[in-house]
Amino acid sequence: MTARKDDLKIDREGLLQLVADNYPTIARSLLRPLLRLLSISREACGGDVDKFLIMLVIAIRTTEHESFATYSQAQLLSGEIPIFPTLGTNVRSVADSTGTPRETVRRKVGELIEAGWISRQGNELRFTVLAYQELAGVRVAIEDLAVSNFQVVADLARRGTG
Repeated sequence: MTARKDDLKIDREGLLQLVADNYPTIARSLLRPLLRLLSISREACGGDVDKFLIMLVIAIRTTEHESFATYSQAQLLSGEIPIFPTLGTNVRSVADSTGTPRETVRRKVGELIEAGWISRQGNELRFTVLAYQELAGVRVAIEDLAVSNFQVVADLARRGTG
């Protein structure tokens, strides 16, 4: 199913206002997939939400690299790219991004390196294929969250503009 460009002609501010005005009626639909994502993420990281936040910061810097979007899902899962490209991040920037104490980030990064989920090259932290493979359930939950939220907001926009 593809949406036509003109199907949802509401600016971002208009959509934000529409969501805010209707939050009580859509909250359940927005919160359930978010809870599922956070629960799966915590479980994937051995009950440690801070580790998930660290992985999330590193993943964001990975996805911001121009070559990341050129790979197929099959290539990323295959091991063809053992350590993913990145715009680079380090312990300090992860700590700053998450509000987590630097020493906590340093310790947890060490655990994530030991688990094979991230690689350190100099001061730069990089996402590995092992993390991508083992966090598949989290990725699926992120995809589900995106689709669920899109459907909720698109339905609301259609009703609000129709």
